[in-house]
Amino acid sequence: MRCYFMRGGHIEAVEELPGLADEDAIAKAHALFSERKHLFEGFELWERARVLIRHPAPVASKSPGVWPLHRDLTRLAVSGRSMDGSYKPSAPRKPSLKA
Repeated sequence: MRCYFMRGGHIEAVEELPGLADEDAIAKAHALFSERKHLFEGFELWERARVLIRHPAPVASKSPGVWPLHRDLTRLAVSGRSMDGSYKPSAPRKPSLKA
């Protein structure tokens, strides 16, 4: 398992936690963070592609599985607006030709 220490939304340090059960790894990650909380804003504990904990927990949003940046990009894509706020309509669809 790996504990990623975060600052400004970016990984700033990594600590390997090999051979620990989930509960033990979570406790160890909390202990490591409490020693370093003056340096970092939070941490994430991962086992390969599985996240065990994010501390502090992400703030609930309208779409819980989407990070804020992605939520904004989705909204722009749906509205047809670009990042600078200008409107860019999508190309007209060609009618399908059915025999």
